[in-house]
Amino acid sequence: MVEFGVNINNREPLLVESYTVEKMMDLGAMAEEYGFDSVWVGDSLLDRPRLEPISLLGHLAAQTEDVKLGTGCMITPLRNPLQFLQAWNSLDMLSDGRMVLGACMGPPTPGCKEQYEALGLEYRKRAKMLEEQLEIFKQFWREGELTYDGEFYQYDDVDFRRGPEVRDLAPVQDDPTIHVISNPAHHNNGTDEVINRAAKRIVELGDGWMASGLGDAPHEYSRQYNSIVDYATEHGHDPAEIETSFQVTMTIDDDTASADEKMRKYIKTYYPHLYKEADQLAWGPSGDADDLIAWIEEFQERGCEQFIIRFGGEDQTGQLKQFTEEVLPSF
Repeated sequence: MVEFGVNINNREPLLVESYTVEKMMDLGAMAEEYGFDSVWVGDSLLDRPRLEPISLLGHLAAQTEDVKLGTGCMITPLRNPLQFLQAWNSLDMLSDGRMVLGACMGPPTPGCKEQYEALGLEYRKRAKMLEEQLEIFKQFWREGELTYDGEFYQYDDVDFRRGPEVRDLAPVQDDPTIHVISNPAHHNNGTDEVINRAAKRIVELGDGWMASGLGDAPHEYSRQYNSIVDYATEHGHDPAEIETSFQVTMTIDDDTASADEKMRKYIKTYYPHLYKEADQLAWGPSGDADDLIAWIEEFQERGCEQFIIRFGGEDQTGQLKQFTEEVLPSF
């Protein structure tokens, strides 16, 4: 069964006058009311600045009851692993076990490099940093403590217990879900070596794969998906247990030309210099309900189980309602 989530777009309040912080938070509550399965926020420090995701997730945990809450995606290497664990464990306690971590290293862009350098971190080694962090997160959630000796992080019997605690600072979930992001073809770096390393990272260190930016390249989606399945099968993992999600920008309008124009304006505003040469279709479909249904069905057939939708355009509420009425019933 396919699931649907909504990305409430926590950069948009800084870009569009009419999309206020209040409207952004209302969109999260509406997503639950309208029957979506999850609500998501994005992350970036200097590349594409936005409202900070941990803070927003805490607010979303308080104003929702049942939907899963996640990051699409969190650039975890920008954060100290211990401080991140403190924050994420707290969120899982606040939400009663509803958190899903979408974890990534950040794209190969000048802005991403700038934010690593501003924090004194090695941009070129961000993949290794991400992998070490995923190992650390899994170990801590499994054992409640850390003993780890890596290239970037070292811990010797570290935990959050000091003696008088009546409960641990630990997730409600026994094993919090991690979706590892991989979009190499989207960034013109889709060599077999990169694709296969991503597959290993996803299978060994995560619980699922999250894609984005492959909206016009279903064959590239299949390429990464097949690499994941092949690696899992060859190394004793059940491919069916690996969750698959796709964060996609969609613009819905009865008038296809109007939908296309909204999408073009949105992409131009959101990615003014980093992706000015990219085809808007790379980010996802625009059009009427039938267009969006056909796009979803294409990627569902290629293995995607969950679609996380970021609506392109100022009228987020209107698009959410139209999508709920005209697209969701087909699934």
